[in-house]
Amino acid sequence: MLGTGATSGALATTVGAMSTFGPLAQGLLSFGAQSAQASAQAEMQRRASDAERARYAQESAAMRKQQAAEAMQSAQKVAEANRASMEAMARKQVAAGEAGVSLESASYLAEMRDLERQTAEYNYAVMQSDYLSSQAYEMRARDLGLASQQNLININRPISRPDFLSTAFDITSQTIQNQKELLKLDPNLFSPRTQSPYN
Repeated sequence: MLGTGATSGALATTVGAMSTFGPLAQGLLSFGAQSAQASAQAEMQRRASDAERARYAQESAAMRKQQAAEAMQSAQKVAEANRASMEAMARKQVAAGEAGVSLESASYLAEMRDLERQTAEYNYAVMQSDYLSSQAYEMRARDLGLASQQNLININRPISRPDFLSTAFDITSQTIQNQKELLKLDPNLFSPRTQSPYN
């Protein structure tokens, strides 16, 4: 029949192109989608990292501010205790003088030593409490830093980058597989038949 060979050749060409360009188009689309996904994930990681650093800086600054405020309160307590002790000593000295008690007497000196002891014990207790509080803040600061580092590690997990070689290999493999399947259906599909126009 006239034109049968040309029709077969055109069909083989069309099928061959589809078996080749179909996987190619699919591979390119997949590669593009992987690239876009990797870029989007990288941007999300950057923003999350910035947010985590800002959170850590804010929390750390607030903690240090609180620590400084407590240290200031401790210093004020010590200063107030020393001032109150000096005022109490001055009052006792005046009272002793008015009562005619010698400042060298055992009773007067005992009262002064007792007052000094009470003041020293109070100041020591305040400073010890301040020291323990400072140590606790340092441990908390270390824990905050370690937690922030772990958060950044969790945020910035490795991104799966698109692999062009793997994509090209997949395209080639799929093309070959498509052509094998088509050849099973028609062994002569990619070999156009040339028939006489008189047949």
